[in-house]
Amino acid sequence: MNKKFNTLVLMTLLSLGLQAQVAVTITGTGTGGWNQPGNLALSSTDGIIWTAENFEIVADGNMKFSEGGTWATTGGYSTSTPAPGFPTGTVTINEGSNIVGDLGFWNVTYNIATKEYTFTPGTNPNPVVVVSGGGLAADVQMNTSNGASYAKKSLYFPGGNASFKQTSPTTGQWGGAFPDGPVVVDGTIPVPAGAYNAYFVLPSANGPAEYIFAPVVVSMIGNFAGSGWNTDLDLETTDNVIFTKSNWAPVVNPTWTDTTLNLKFRDNHDWTFQFGNSTNDNGANYPNLTGTAKNGVNGGGGDIFIPWPAPNMYNVTFNRSTGEWAFEVVTTATHNVAPTSSAYIRIRALTNGTSHLRIIRTPKRSRLLMF
Repeated sequence: MNKKFNTLVLMTLLSLGLQAQVAVTITGTGTGGWNQPGNLALSSTDGIIWTAENFEIVADGNMKFSEGGTWATTGGYSTSTPAPGFPTGTVTINEGSNIVGDLGFWNVTYNIATKEYTFTPGTNPNPVVVVSGGGLAADVQMNTSNGASYAKKSLYFPGGNASFKQTSPTTGQWGGAFPDGPVVVDGTIPVPAGAYNAYFVLPSANGPAEYIFAPVVVSMIGNFAGSGWNTDLDLETTDNVIFTKSNWAPVVNPTWTDTTLNLKFRDNHDWTFQFGNSTNDNGANYPNLTGTAKNGVNGGGGDIFIPWPAPNMYNVTFNRSTGEWAFEVVTTATHNVAPTSSAYIRIRALTNGTSHLRIIRTPKRSRLLMF
């Protein structure tokens, strides 16, 4: 009985120990986006030393370690670690600066007890696939986690014939119609100008190659009501180049005390590609309502500030090709119609996207019409 009892206790303690083991991940645009619990999961045999092998650092390389998948238990490199915190350093949980890694394939070791980490060069274990042509200045290597399905988001194509190419360990080229198959071996794809997320699946025993070009979603995120730096306000487009929002009447988040509206543009509801001021200074554009954004792979620049309280509504325009943005104030417009012998009409239109107010006057009376 005692032996059985001791065995049961041991198994229970082991079970509780395994359940209590904190999972360690790496989050950040360098591993695919700022989210929890993190895109890269590390593994451990003792709950102290955590490792991952041959993973790819992408985008702008910004990363932090996460213990347990919450922002309160996530940290960057400590003040004792020289910038940019790569390839070695010490983490400060719930604080610290973003670790900025070199792009490519790496191995990582993290000690959860001492908070020390080390990145060492790894090797690419997967076939290399690139997007070629379409007006791109150079071939762009796609990302993969399994060597079969590939993706490259936020590609801006000036326009032209593109193709997917495998460059190693063997070669191949695939094209076809836009925006998706059927696949044409050695073919090209006529890609119109615009911003797209490109997806590709290598041919296998299960079927031929597959691909699709999906339009990039461009949005605004900021301190305005309905967003609070958590929720995106999507813009509209007809050509995947010019993105707009008409008659936007923003309000600062009512629970905050900000005196200006602060925001950025970004792709795909993610910080990997963000667009703000051309400098890193928040509000450097203020009070100007036009500017040119800094691309997210270079840090995204500072926040765009626009006046608050807003003078009225805004027509928002963002050029995904050039990065130019503008907030045009929607003003009241007055139009005159030539008078007649019996009456004259003066129309004052207050445009808010839903209704118009017309003041119609005759020599004897005036009346208001809402429509």
